[in-house]
Amino acid sequence: MIEVVSLLKKEGIPGDLFTHRIFSQEVNYEANSFQGYKKEEREGYGLRAINPEGKLGFYAFNRLLNPQEAVEKALEVSQLGDRVDFSIPTYPSTWEWEDFVDPRVENLDAQEMIELGDYILSRIRKECPQALVDVVISAGREEKSLLNHHEEELKFARTFFGVGVSANQTREGDILEVYAERSWGSRDIDVEGLVQEIVSKLEFSQRVADLNSGKYPVVFTPSGSLVLLVALFYGLNGKNWVFGRSPLEDKEGKVIFSSLFSLEEIQEPWALGSCPFDDEGIMTRAQKYLINKGKVESAFWDLWSAAKKGIKPTGNGFRGSYRDLPEPGFSSLRVKNGLRDSSTLIGELEEGLIVDSVLGLGQSNVASGYFSCNVHLGFYVKGGEIQGRVKDVMISGNTYQALFNLKEISRDSRWIGGRILLPYLLVEPIEVNK
Repeated sequence: MIEVVSLLKKEGIPGDLFTHRIFSQEVNYEANSFQGYKKEEREGYGLRAINPEGKLGFYAFNRLLNPQEAVEKALEVSQLGDRVDFSIPTYPSTWEWEDFVDPRVENLDAQEMIELGDYILSRIRKECPQALVDVVISAGREEKSLLNHHEEELKFARTFFGVGVSANQTREGDILEVYAERSWGSRDIDVEGLVQEIVSKLEFSQRVADLNSGKYPVVFTPSGSLVLLVALFYGLNGKNWVFGRSPLEDKEGKVIFSSLFSLEEIQEPWALGSCPFDDEGIMTRAQKYLINKGKVESAFWDLWSAAKKGIKPTGNGFRGSYRDLPEPGFSSLRVKNGLRDSSTLIGELEEGLIVDSVLGLGQSNVASGYFSCNVHLGFYVKGGEIQGRVKDVMISGNTYQALFNLKEISRDSRWIGGRILLPYLLVEPIEVNK
């Protein structure tokens, strides 16, 4: 597609062409049975162009158009666009980086994936013969490239490998569903740990425990912690700072969370969000604190929001797909861990709740930080021992208050979705209602 940006250069039109390619394969199991294998390739383009009036036009397409037509369509759209305060960046000629490509994932064939699926299914069924198990295994390669109107190019490739498992049991009208996943850029995922997580959740869930409404200390597992972080991601979005929609926009440099809590953006090579540059061609940082010991340090800034704020972008402009314009987002995140194991945190609970997953994540009032969610999978703890699974229980509170009331963070952490490294979080108190 060099012809497209060559035409931009010839016409003196600032712009860039984003290309996204995905090569993927997947095997599926449903209710203990193999369902099928599929393989696909997808490719798409997103063209940005800034017209002489400073208005931005954007045109997305998934087939090779005549270069002249692609530019004309982008400029046509620009007449209806807004003026922008940023410039399309140039790319450093000395910039060097490595792709995150695992040949073991690239060369993975259907038979290997089926054998892995059969193994996972047999392991879980051996321990829990009454369970109906679904397994999805996906693998592939993702490529991104950027060409600007200077005819400079950036390219990056990564592999991805993921296993998601859900297990269901129905007994006397009680429907139980548990889920666990592992996603990574290489083949090095902990399959045995995944199996054991599913088995443990099923075993702990066989008994149903009664829990009275009230305020309790709550241990959020790595997957359960997302209920607290969704609102925080919204609050750290630079676009929301520009529009005055974030509770954090006037809190930069202030301590508003527990000193135990630190959130940082990292570039862990095989984490699925890690990348040398964002989707606008801005270099990402190896490490950047967003929250440091409770103090708000920074937000996610793309070109648009940074220009509105009069600051430099932070390499946080990302697209959902080639069809989307960049928005403030993150590559890979880590909540800094603590000193003691999660088993110790739970073992010291006189009475409390473990929250592993909720229903309606993100459907609360994320702008203000308030959440109110039904607990999908949670466990009642008394005397440091898990008494059983809770049913028909709701938790409610405010993310910002909860992270201020954070009592302890575990030493052990787990990657969620291959992008966010999260420990166990002990928060007290949390409102719990039947």
